[in-house]
Amino acid sequence: MTHSTPAPHAGDGSGTSPACGRYAEEMRAERQAVREAVRADAFGAHVGLVVTALVVTAAVLFGEPRWYVIIAGVCAGWFALALAVVFLRGGRGWDALRRAYVATFGWGDYVSP
Repeated sequence: MTHSTPAPHAGDGSGTSPACGRYAEEMRAERQAVREAVRADAFGAHVGLVVTALVVTAAVLFGEPRWYVIIAGVCAGWFALALAVVFLRGGRGWDALRRAYVATFGWGDYVSP
């Protein structure tokens, strides 16, 4: 009785042909391009934090306490979730806090010039 290995599925990158290597390389390049396109930095996070603080301050000034509680709660919850994900993926210390901060407020990169 002979055992044979199943043929690799087309396009899954599990084969050994040159086309599979090219596929894997193209996928790496595409993922890198996506990471660069959505990357945020600390400056953008600072802008996001300032905009959030201004919105919360405006809610306080106009006397809508439920809105600043909601906004602050959402930001705190998102930060806690981002920090948990960073810890689960191996981040530690100040780098973990920075990454969670950028994940929470990095959208400010899209509203700054």
